[in-house]
Order: sequence, then C-alpha cells, then structure tokens
Amino acid sequence: MFRKYPLAGVAIVAAVGVALAGCAAGGASAPSASSTDTMNLELWYAPATFNPALATATSDLQDARLGFDTLLRSGEDGLIGGLATKWEATTSSDYTFTLRDDATCADGTAITPSVVAASFDYLVGLQDAAAVNWKNQAFGAGTPTFTADDEAGTLEITLSEPYSQLFGGISQPGLGVICPAGLADPEGLAAGSVEGAYSGPYTLTDQKVGVSVTYTLRDDYDAWPAWTDVEGKPAKTLNFSVQPDGTTSANLLESGGIDGARFYDSNALRFADEDGYSTVTFASSAYNLVFNQAPGSGSVFEGDQELRAAVAQAIDPQGFNDAGLDGLGKTQYTVNSSGYSCALKDESLLQSFDPAAATEKLTGKTIRLLLMSNWDPAADFLAESLRAAGATVEVSAPDPAEWTKQMRTEPQKWDLAVAAENAGTGLIHLSIARYLGPTYAQGGTNVVGADNPEGTAAYDEAMATADPDAQCAAFEEAQKTILERVDMMPLITDTHRYVTRPGFAAHVFNGYWDPTAMRITG
Repeated sequence: MFRKYPLAGVAIVAAVGVALAGCAAGGASAPSASSTDTMNLELWYAPATFNPALATATSDLQDARLGFDTLLRSGEDGLIGGLATKWEATTSSDYTFTLRDDATCADGTAITPSVVAASFDYLVGLQDAAAVNWKNQAFGAGTPTFTADDEAGTLEITLSEPYSQLFGGISQPGLGVICPAGLADPEGLAAGSVEGAYSGPYTLTDQKVGVSVTYTLRDDYDAWPAWTDVEGKPAKTLNFSVQPDGTTSANLLESGGIDGARFYDSNALRFADEDGYSTVTFASSAYNLVFNQAPGSGSVFEGDQELRAAVAQAIDPQGFNDAGLDGLGKTQYTVNSSGYSCALKDESLLQSFDPAAATEKLTGKTIRLLLMSNWDPAADFLAESLRAAGATVEVSAPDPAEWTKQMRTEPQKWDLAVAAENAGTGLIHLSIARYLGPTYAQGGTNVVGADNPEGTAAYDEAMATADPDAQCAAFEEAQKTILERVDMMPLITDTHRYVTRPGFAAHVFNGYWDPTAMRITG
C-alpha cells in the first residue's frame, strides 16, 4: 500500500493521527437493521480533539461534523442550507445569511446570529495552525467582521479583502458553530466533556481514550439539511471503535460485527458483488509532483521548463496508481480532483508518457526527490522511473513534520517533491495557490516558488468576483497557465470507499462523505 495508515491532509500539510489498536464493535450475533437503532462503525485512529476549530485529521473532522452544524452544507447539487435558510453575496467582500429560527444548542440555547458571530470570533482569534487554516478557507487572508441582528435573524460578514469562496469555505466542518457553553470552557470543549457545546445532531456521550467513542442523537434535533436522496432513519446511537487494519474491518463487516467502514485499499472490493452491501466513493487526497523553482534554491528545475516536462514524460500516472494505491485511484488532470467544481479536465494540457523523449533531457541530471516517510512503494516507483530515463535520483523521506518544513521553508534541500493535497474540501482555489502568488515566506502558500504573473492575475480575478461563472472561467485560466508551464504534474486522486452492510446506508454529496447522513434503511 501507499502508506501504512491513511493520512488526511489540510492543504499541503498532512495531519497524521496515531493508529491505535482497539476492540471492534459487535458480538457473536449481529442484530438485523430492522430491529436496531444503533450503528456500529469504525475509525482509523482516535480523535485528537473535539473542538471543531482545531480539527485536522480524519477522525477530528468526522466528529466535528457529527456534533457541530455549519451555516451551509453539501447537498446533491451543490451547497444547501444548514443553520442558514438564505445566503447572498452583494460583492466578494459582503455576505448576508438569514438563520433558521428553530435551531438550538444541546442545552436548549437558541442558535441566534449572535451565537454564530461569537463562534466565528473565537475561531478568528485563535493562533493555532489548524484554526488559521479554517479561518483562511472561510474568510480569506483579510480580516472578517461579523454583524449580528438577532431580531431580523441575519448575520452579515464583511471582509477586508475580496474573497469569492466564502460560501464553500463556511461549509467546512472546522466552521461548525460552537455554542456558548463550549466557548466558556475551551479545555472541556476539546476533551468533549461540555454537552451544551454542541449545535449539531449528535453529542458525545462516551469515550474510551484511544479505543472508542459513542455519539447519541439529540431528541430535540430537527435541523437536518434538505437532502433529496437520503432515506431511512438516523441512528440514535453511533458507536465508533478504532481499527486501523483494513482486512480486520472487512472481516467484521462481512460477519456483521460492524455496520459500516471506510476503506482506502482493495479490501473494499470484497463487497462489490455481495448482495445488499452498498459502496459510496469519494476523493480523499490528490497526489501531485511539484517542481521547486525558488530563486537561489539551487534546484535543477529553476528556469528550465523543458526539464520539468521531461520528468512528466518519464512518469506513468497509472504505474504510480498501481504501485501506491492498489490501482484504485482516479485519473487527475489538474491541481486537484476532476470532481471539483471549476477543475480542468483537458488531457491535452498534460505531458504524454514518453520515456524515450524524457531520456534526452534527463540523462546525466541529478534530482533530489522529497517524499514523506512510509510512502516506500511510491518512492521506489518514481525514483526508478527517473533512473530509467538516465537521471541520478537522491531520495529523502523525512517524517511528516520535517517534510512540511522542507516543502514550505527550505527549498534549498529539494528539487522535486510529492505533495498530497486534501481532495475533500471542494475548494479549487486552495490548490491553485500552491503554484502561484506569494510563497510561505511571503505570507502565501506557493510551495514551488514559481513566478507566474498571468496565472496570478487570473486567480486574483476569480477571487474578486461574486459571479460563479466568471470565477470558474478565471480559475480555469489560472490552472491552464500552471499546466502549460509544467509547474506541477498531476499524478492520481486517492479514492476512498465507504461500505455498509445490508440495511444500512452512507451518502456522498458532491464528492463529500457526510457522516451525519448515515442511515438505517432495513
């Protein structure tokens, strides 16, 4: 497999959870779906926090979604209302939300515009890297101002800098509204011990640290999104046990020991032809090769587009897929998943696999390849592909923290790197900004150090307009410049699968797997 345990990235940083061995749910005899109000499920690793503003890893994000509602949600055909019933942008700096009038916190506190504003103010005031990431996804690089009118039921958000992607950003699980009881006790919030903190359908009612967590459906909750394809009843109890091994999960699912599990490997295929089992798929990570062009870094790719193109010609994306992802990944044509809104799908913009042509440029070149530790099969495939084309390859595989540091701030240490982009946000602009605009040292997120004025201009145009069609046109132009310059090479999109046994169902909305939409259907 590509990695020992699945990793969930936020932007270009991989947030790694510790895989903890635990007892699986279930017993000798599994109840039928028609006679139960409980779902027994699995997590790859234990949550690190129950504070949505600090969520990074997969388990944290899942728990944030279960317990904390957002203003907007993902629906079958795009964004739909969550806590908000109406939303509009008069400009790319001015937004207004009308809130539903029946939403409450778990302790009965009404969720008013003032409650939402206080939660957002708390998030914006945090300095933790995770919170800063959520703030930037939702409100951009500028300073947001929140104006609540409880009588009118509206919340106005004014940004100091144009940011056209607020609606998508504000739907992310890290923007879950924290109720006043949680804001009054941040330590208890992070530990999951403040019942009144929750604004969503479920509250944490039990946890065995590193082993399991249990969520209970609120009796008074009636703020479900208006999904059109979700049938069945939500479970009154969700039991999650920690199980990092896919084979064990598959065995338990087959025997009825659990009702659903998420897979990143070929264990999911065991159920493809099994009666009653259902599978939903969704993108998890987008793997890209990125070319260091930072001035003064000593990278062989600085100012040499032909050499960058030769590397792309030497690498077969399907071979990378087979080596790293059991062949289960999906074809990728741009900076992130082809399922993203505004993502290019033009294969003609990519370099064709042509090892012979690559050899003419790569012979005699030395390339420093940077990957994250435990990506051994993928590292071997990439290194051998380049060596077969005549290059000398020096592989460096530090731990995730050191990998991130080198990618962002130490360009003198690498020439070529594999980056794992979070493919679950649906926000294409986050991935575009990895390859143009200011670098991390300059306050941006450009990891390649490329100077791409045409692409930057198109990106800025997209961020400044409130017209969705104009946004897409400009984002597509920005992607085109990146691909034509060969600032990066799309490799493959890692696709995860959620499998449920007969009588249970999972749902994906516009590429996003939503754990609150798990249903008992039998």
